[in-house]
Amino acid sequence: MKEQNASITLSEISESAEKRVALISQEFKAGFEFVKNYPKSVTFFGSARTKTGDKYYEKARELSRMIVEKLHYSIVTGGGPGIMEAANRGAFEAGGNSIGLTIELPHEQVTNPYITSHMGFHYFFSRKVCLSFSAEAYIFFPGGFGTLDEFLEIMTLVQTKKIPAAPIILFGESYWQPLDKFFKGFLRDKGMIDELDTSLYLISDDEKEILKLIEKAPVRFGIKYNNSSEKHLEENDKNATGPLSQLSEKHCIPCEGGMPPLSKTESEVLLKEVDEWTLMGEKEIIKTYNFEDFKEAMQFVVNVGKVAEKEGHHPDIKIFDYKKVEIRISTHAIDGLSENDFILASKIDDLLRDK
Repeated sequence: MKEQNASITLSEISESAEKRVALISQEFKAGFEFVKNYPKSVTFFGSARTKTGDKYYEKARELSRMIVEKLHYSIVTGGGPGIMEAANRGAFEAGGNSIGLTIELPHEQVTNPYITSHMGFHYFFSRKVCLSFSAEAYIFFPGGFGTLDEFLEIMTLVQTKKIPAAPIILFGESYWQPLDKFFKGFLRDKGMIDELDTSLYLISDDEKEILKLIEKAPVRFGIKYNNSSEKHLEENDKNATGPLSQLSEKHCIPCEGGMPPLSKTESEVLLKEVDEWTLMGEKEIIKTYNFEDFKEAMQFVVNVGKVAEKEGHHPDIKIFDYKKVEIRISTHAIDGLSENDFILASKIDDLLRDK
């Protein structure tokens, strides 16, 4: 007896893919619409195995309650047991918004009883986006692989500027210090991360310190979502302190000459990707920054120097009127402009865009 042909056609594959993409899109849209109802929020992460009465369970419960009572923020978790339950419980007991973003699983999903509003997700990745995308702060308690995955993903998203910088707080000093030691004593020393990367997070068990850090964090007013991706990009562009640019994602390439400088037309195209820089002839770009006082201007110069050293590309810097900084950038080796100049300009602007 011949074996039945179980092959699938290209048309069937395409149809299946289209259906799945449509479902994913619907879930993202529904998730964004749900989360934007809670513009001031703090997201808690941690082990689902932590039991009631455990010191970290009680600390998460208390910290969540304090955030609601003193700062009036919503608390967001994955809606499950353990640390998630503890954080939701603290918010619930304080009379605040206790949000759960749950996940559909083949076996029974345990949803904790302290949630005041929740949304169920089919896909892990869309749920993770909604857990991380719009929070004013992220608090991580001890946990397993899932917690570490969430921590490292948010660290990477902030490091690569895919999401705005926000406080990343690691609660449980004895748990997190070995990882911190690995980051600073191995990854940093091996050149795999730099000094700034290790300042993206704070290890603290001090509730008052954590509350102050959250209170100082800018409120992002939730996720902005539009049906049209082009309209979405335009809206983001209006809200940014400078234009959206891919230049800051690049790095300067050492230039020893032997290549022609950019033409005026080529420079004008790149000029549109940086914020309010001026093209001087065809050989340099210039921008003046205004600060509140001399100290702030000097700190900016120091930070520009760090970026320039890291990129191996150095601008001309002048301070005048005690609080104004003029920066001129060109590629001296070719007596004109190269893409390196615009990459450095974008990275310099990022120093203020991230404040």
